[in-house]
Amino acid sequence: MHDIGKMGISDSVLGKPGKLTDDEFSIIKQHSVISAKILMQSNYTHELVQIVLHHHERYDGRGYPEGLKGEEIPIGARIIAIADSVDAMTSKRVYRDALSLEYCRNEIEKNLGVMYDPAIGKVVLDHWNEVADLLMKLQSGRPKIVNRSN
Repeated sequence: MHDIGKMGISDSVLGKPGKLTDDEFSIIKQHSVISAKILMQSNYTHELVQIVLHHHERYDGRGYPEGLKGEEIPIGARIIAIADSVDAMTSKRVYRDALSLEYCRNEIEKNLGVMYDPAIGKVVLDHWNEVADLLMKLQSGRPKIVNRSN
Protein backbone atom coordinates (compact mmCIF):
# COMPACT_ATOMS: atom_id res chain seq x y z
CA MET A 1 0.00 0.00 0.00
CA HIS A 2 2.89 2.38 0.78
CA ASP A 3 4.00 2.30 -2.88
CA ILE A 4 0.58 2.48 -4.56
CA GLY A 5 1.59 5.90 -5.90
CA LYS A 6 4.10 4.23 -8.20
CA MET A 7 1.10 3.71 -10.49
CA GLY A 8 1.46 7.42 -11.24
CA ILE A 9 5.11 7.09 -12.26
CA SER A 10 6.11 6.30 -15.84
CA ASP A 11 7.24 2.73 -16.49
CA SER A 12 10.23 4.12 -18.38
CA VAL A 13 11.44 5.70 -15.12
CA LEU A 14 10.40 2.87 -12.77
CA GLY A 15 11.93 0.18 -14.94
CA LYS A 16 15.03 2.02 -16.08
CA PRO A 17 17.94 -0.42 -16.04
CA GLY A 18 20.65 2.18 -15.42
CA LYS A 19 21.31 5.03 -13.04
CA LEU A 20 18.49 7.57 -12.73
CA THR A 21 19.09 11.18 -13.64
CA ASP A 22 18.37 13.84 -10.99
CA ASP A 23 15.11 14.65 -12.81
CA GLU A 24 14.08 10.98 -12.90
CA PHE A 25 14.86 10.57 -9.21
CA SER A 26 12.73 13.66 -8.47
CA ILE A 27 9.87 11.97 -10.32
CA ILE A 28 10.33 8.71 -8.34
CA LYS A 29 10.32 10.65 -5.07
CA GLN A 30 6.79 11.83 -5.82
CA HIS A 31 5.38 8.31 -5.35
CA SER A 32 4.94 8.72 -1.59
CA VAL A 33 2.96 11.95 -2.09
CA ILE A 34 0.85 10.32 -4.81
CA SER A 35 0.27 7.30 -2.54
CA ALA A 36 -0.90 9.55 0.31
CA LYS A 37 -3.28 11.44 -2.01
CA ILE A 38 -4.80 8.18 -3.24
CA LEU A 39 -5.31 6.96 0.33
CA MET A 40 -6.88 10.28 1.39
CA GLN A 41 -9.48 9.85 -1.36
CA SER A 42 -10.15 6.31 -0.17
CA ASN A 43 -11.05 7.33 3.40
CA TYR A 44 -8.02 5.75 5.05
CA THR A 45 -7.15 7.16 8.45
CA HIS A 46 -5.01 10.25 8.76
CA GLU A 47 -2.45 8.17 10.68
CA LEU A 48 -2.07 5.66 7.83
CA VAL A 49 -1.82 8.45 5.25
CA GLN A 50 1.01 10.04 7.29
CA ILE A 51 2.85 6.71 7.53
CA VAL A 52 2.66 6.22 3.76
CA LEU A 53 3.59 9.84 3.05
CA HIS A 54 6.71 9.69 5.23
CA HIS A 55 8.08 6.18 4.66
CA HIS A 56 11.12 7.62 2.81
CA GLU A 57 12.07 10.09 5.52
CA ARG A 58 15.46 9.38 7.07
CA TYR A 59 16.22 9.43 10.77
CA ASP A 60 18.92 12.06 10.13
CA GLY A 61 16.44 14.36 8.35
CA ARG A 62 17.85 13.89 4.84
CA GLY A 63 14.85 11.96 3.46
CA TYR A 64 11.77 13.02 1.55
CA PRO A 65 9.18 14.44 1.01
CA GLU A 66 9.47 16.84 3.97
CA GLY A 67 12.88 16.16 5.51
CA LEU A 68 11.43 15.09 8.86
CA LYS A 69 13.96 13.94 11.44
CA GLY A 70 13.99 11.40 14.28
CA GLU A 71 10.82 11.34 16.35
CA GLU A 72 9.11 13.79 13.93
CA ILE A 73 8.69 10.82 11.59
CA PRO A 74 5.59 8.74 12.42
CA ILE A 75 6.64 5.50 14.10
CA GLY A 76 4.83 3.45 11.46
CA ALA A 77 6.86 5.18 8.75
CA ARG A 78 10.08 4.41 10.64
CA ILE A 79 9.08 0.73 10.74
CA ILE A 80 8.12 0.68 7.05
CA ALA A 81 11.45 2.35 6.16
CA ILE A 82 13.41 -0.63 7.45
CA ALA A 83 11.02 -3.24 6.07
CA ASP A 84 10.99 -1.54 2.66
CA SER A 85 14.79 -1.36 2.62
CA VAL A 86 15.15 -5.04 3.51
CA ASP A 87 12.70 -5.95 0.73
CA ALA A 88 14.46 -3.68 -1.78
CA MET A 89 17.93 -5.00 -0.98
CA THR A 90 16.95 -8.67 -1.06
CA SER A 91 14.91 -8.39 -4.27
CA LYS A 92 16.21 -8.58 -7.82
CA ARG A 93 15.99 -5.26 -9.64
CA VAL A 94 16.37 -4.42 -13.33
CA TYR A 95 19.73 -2.80 -12.52
CA ARG A 96 21.13 -5.47 -10.12
CA ASP A 97 20.67 -8.94 -8.64
CA ALA A 98 19.26 -9.47 -5.17
CA LEU A 99 21.76 -8.67 -2.43
CA SER A 100 22.69 -11.14 0.28
CA LEU A 101 21.06 -11.17 3.68
CA GLU A 102 24.49 -10.58 5.22
CA TYR A 103 24.95 -7.44 3.12
CA CYS A 104 21.44 -6.28 4.01
CA ARG A 105 22.02 -6.82 7.74
CA ASN A 106 25.31 -4.90 7.58
CA GLU A 107 23.64 -1.99 5.77
CA ILE A 108 20.92 -1.74 8.39
CA GLU A 109 23.50 -1.86 11.19
CA LYS A 110 25.67 0.75 9.49
CA ASN A 111 22.70 3.11 8.98
CA LEU A 112 21.18 3.05 12.49
CA GLY A 113 20.63 6.67 13.47
CA VAL A 114 21.29 7.75 9.88
CA MET A 115 18.54 6.24 7.75
CA TYR A 116 16.82 4.18 10.41
CA ASP A 117 15.49 4.65 13.91
CA PRO A 118 18.17 3.01 16.11
CA ALA A 119 15.67 1.42 18.52
CA ILE A 120 13.58 -0.13 15.75
CA GLY A 121 16.70 -1.20 13.87
CA LYS A 122 18.06 -2.89 16.98
CA VAL A 123 14.88 -4.94 17.30
CA VAL A 124 15.21 -6.01 13.65
CA LEU A 125 18.88 -6.93 14.13
CA ASP A 126 18.18 -8.77 17.39
CA HIS A 127 15.62 -10.89 15.51
CA TRP A 128 17.58 -11.19 12.26
CA ASN A 129 17.29 -14.98 12.00
CA GLU A 130 13.50 -14.69 12.19
CA VAL A 131 13.55 -11.91 9.58
CA ALA A 132 15.73 -14.05 7.32
CA ASP A 133 13.48 -17.10 7.70
CA LEU A 134 10.40 -15.03 6.86
CA LEU A 135 12.10 -13.51 3.81
CA MET A 136 13.06 -16.93 2.54
CA LYS A 137 9.43 -18.04 2.79
CA LEU A 138 8.02 -14.88 1.22
CA GLN A 139 10.46 -14.93 -1.66
CA SER A 140 9.83 -18.51 -2.67
CA GLY A 141 8.27 -17.29 -5.93
CA ARG A 142 10.86 -14.55 -6.51
CA PRO A 143 14.55 -14.80 -7.45
CA LYS A 144 16.41 -16.42 -4.59
CA ILE A 145 18.38 -14.52 -1.98
CA VAL A 146 22.10 -15.07 -2.46
CA ASN A 147 23.14 -15.80 1.14
CA ARG A 148 21.26 -16.43 4.37
CA SER A 149 24.26 -16.05 6.70
CA ASN A 150 24.28 -13.67 9.68
